[in-house]
Amino acid sequence: MRVLLVGSQRYPMYAPAWARGLRELGVEVTIWDWTDCLSSGLLGRLERRFFIGPGVARVKHELVCKAVESAPDIILLYALPAIDVSTVKVLAKKHWVSGYHNDDPFGAHSNAPGMRAWKRVLPFFHSHHVFRKKNLVEYQGCGVKRVKELHHFFLPWLHKKIRIPQDHKEQYGSELVFVGHAEPDARMGFLTALVGAGLPVSVYGGSKLWRKYLPARLRSELTPIRPVYGDDYVRTIVGAKICLAFFSRANRDDYTTRVFEIPAMGGFLMCERTPLMQEFYREDVEAAMFSSKEELVEKCGWYLQHDSERQQVATAGRKRCLEDGHDAVSRMRQWLQDMQGWMVGTDILGTGT
Repeated sequence: MRVLLVGSQRYPMYAPAWARGLRELGVEVTIWDWTDCLSSGLLGRLERRFFIGPGVARVKHELVCKAVESAPDIILLYALPAIDVSTVKVLAKKHWVSGYHNDDPFGAHSNAPGMRAWKRVLPFFHSHHVFRKKNLVEYQGCGVKRVKELHHFFLPWLHKKIRIPQDHKEQYGSELVFVGHAEPDARMGFLTALVGAGLPVSVYGGSKLWRKYLPARLRSELTPIRPVYGDDYVRTIVGAKICLAFFSRANRDDYTTRVFEIPAMGGFLMCERTPLMQEFYREDVEAAMFSSKEELVEKCGWYLQHDSERQQVATAGRKRCLEDGHDAVSRMRQWLQDMQGWMVGTDILGTGT
C-alpha cells in the first residue's frame, strides 16, 4: 500500500508520527508538507490566518501534481485547511481520499476560516477518522458516510521511561508540573487553587498564549513559562512527582495526548475525571483523577506526601498504557485495518462520496 500523507511537519506528534507509525508497519509513505507552498512575510501570515491568497492556490495545485507524481493508493489529508471541494473531487477520481483532524471542527473555533474550509469538504472524502467520539455524529450530519474514532497516542521512540543523570536532577526535579497550551478555561482555576494552597507548580508551554491568558495574580508565581520539546519534555515529565493533565474546553475534549505520554514515560498522571478516562485507567490504581479544585488540591497534597503509593500508581499506569496499545504504531495498525475494511471489495474510486 502506498500513502501520500499531506500535513504540516512542524509538530512531531501529529502528521510526522503518523508517517513513522505507518512506515514501521511496512507502508510506503510519501510526506508532503503543504505549508512549504505558502508565501513568506506578511502575505504568508495572512494566508495562514485566512487561507486565501497565491500561496493557498499553490497548495491546491501542487497537491494535485504530487498525487500524480507519487501515485498513492490513499491520500491522507491531515488537518489541511487550505483545501476546497473541487480539489478533493479531482483527487477522489483516482485515489482513496481520507481525512483526519486532531482539533475539533465543531468546537469553539468552528468559525475560524480553516475550520470552515475543512467542514465544507468533509462529505467529499471517501472516509474520515476523528480524535473524539462526539465528532462522529457531527461528521455524519455533514454527509460523511464512513467515519470512525481514532484516539491519539504516545510516541514509543520518544516517550520512554529514562533515568535522569545525577547532574540534571536539580534542573528537572519538580513537585507538580503541567506541560501544555494556555486556554481561558478551567485550567486557570485549577492552577490558581494549587498556587493558593501553597503547592509548588511548574508550568511549561507556548509563551505567547500563556502571556495572553495567564491571570495577573499567577504571573509572579509561574513565570517565566517556556515550551519543552523532545528529550527536554521527557526529562521534565520523568523528573516530576505529579504530572497534571487538563482538557481543552475549546475542543470539548474528554482526554488529551498527554494522558498516554505521561504514563508511557513512567510519570504519575493526575487528570480531570471523565467517563473515557475511567475506561482508560482504574482510578487511584493506574491514574489519579479530580473533578473540582478542592479535590485536586487534596489529592495532590496527599500523593506528594505518600511516595510509595504514588509510585505504585505510576507503575501500574505505565503497564496499562503499554498493554492497551496506546502507542502510535498500534493506532496506525487500527487505521490500516479500518481502511482495508472500507476499501476491500468496494468499487468507489470516481465517486468521491
